Amino acid sequence: MSETRERSRRWRAWLPVFAVMAVIFVLSSQSGLRVSEDAAVDRPFRVAGHLLAYATLAALLLVALSWGRRPRLRDVLIAFGVAVAYALTDELHQSFVPDRTGRLDDVVTDMIGAAIGLAVAWLWLTLVAGRRLPFTS
Repeated sequence: MSETRERSRRWRAWLPVFAVMAVIFVLSSQSGLRVSEDAAVDRPFRVAGHLLAYATLAALLLVALSWGRRPRLRDVLIAFGVAVAYALTDELHQSFVPDRTGRLDDVVTDMIGAAIGLAVAWLWLTLVAGRRLPFTS
C-alpha cells in the first residue's frame, strides 16, 4: 500500500473522534438541556449520557491512536488524558451557557465512562490484533 493511501486511512480514523467531540460540544451548548423537570428522572439520563459519550470518545481515541496495530499502554494513557481534558473543557464551556453549570461530578462521571470505553476497546483491539485488523485493509 502506498504511503499516501496509508496516511489517508490513518487520517480517516480520526474523523469519528472529531464527530463525537462535535456532538458533545453541540449538546453542551444547549441552554437548559433536560429530559424531565423531575431530578429523579433527569439525573439517571444525564449520567448515562455522560458515560456513553465519554466511553465512545475514549474508545475511538484508542482506535485512532493505535491504528493498525495492537494498542500500547501509552495509547491508553493518551486517550484517557485527552478524554479527561475534553471533559474538563466541556464543563468549563457549560459554565458560560445560560441555564447550565460546569460540574466536577460530571467530570468524574466522564472519567468513569472513558475508563469503561478504554477497557472495552482495549479488549476488542487486543483480541482482533492477533489477526489482520479488518478496519485497516
